[in-house]
Amino acid sequence: MRETRAIIERVRRVSNTLQQIELSVDSALSQYQPGQSIMAAPLDHYGWEPYLREHWIPVSMDGNQMVVELPVERVHAPGQVASLISPVGSPIPLRDRLHNLLLIAEDAMPTPLVWLARHVIKVGGAVTLVLAGQAIRYPLELLPPAVEIVLGETDWTWPEQVETTGWADQIVALAPSGTQLSVYGTLYDTLTQLRHHDVPDDFVFGLFYQAFTCGVGACHSCQITGRKKSLLACTDGPAIDLKKVRF
Repeated sequence: MRETRAIIERVRRVSNTLQQIELSVDSALSQYQPGQSIMAAPLDHYGWEPYLREHWIPVSMDGNQMVVELPVERVHAPGQVASLISPVGSPIPLRDRLHNLLLIAEDAMPTPLVWLARHVIKVGGAVTLVLAGQAIRYPLELLPPAVEIVLGETDWTWPEQVETTGWADQIVALAPSGTQLSVYGTLYDTLTQLRHHDVPDDFVFGLFYQAFTCGVGACHSCQITGRKKSLLACTDGPAIDLKKVRF
């Protein structure tokens, strides 16, 4: 990880609850991939830096231009400088010869899935996004037009569920941070039944986004109990193969 500086170039409100922040960042960040995020500390005019950093998740990256999505309650302005510590986490692992990706946002805004969807479509893959609960409030115009949108229920059910899970080469799911372990356990049980207990390795991933304290694996506050060993959301994640998690 390293610290860099970024300049906020544009602030755009995209819904009643979300805003997009366009940043000019260090060229080294252009190598980041979907799944990696940053710990940010916006600086005031006196260079004061808050003790606890904000967790910023990119929705797009183009050269040295990064766009992140934040709640509107966080007030930022063009020209403001931010201290960034990054990268937090590892890229979301994608299977070889991935053609069809199923994304599921269960009662959580799908912000962490947007960059991944853009990337898969750019390299020629197909993406279906299931939205349920709070996720249906997300502005659909912010998603790539090629993404197929399906509205589901907050119990991991959606129309043509058997067909979509059979179509998918890989699944990536997102749930609220406070309930991720229990909610992902329900998803894994559902897929086990749908696929007749044939859930291969690296097939279904859950995104784990806790309130990261250090972001480097030192404090273990984001520890996830695994079947064979403990995992850390900030270093092993955010995407964790649910087959490796002990629910």
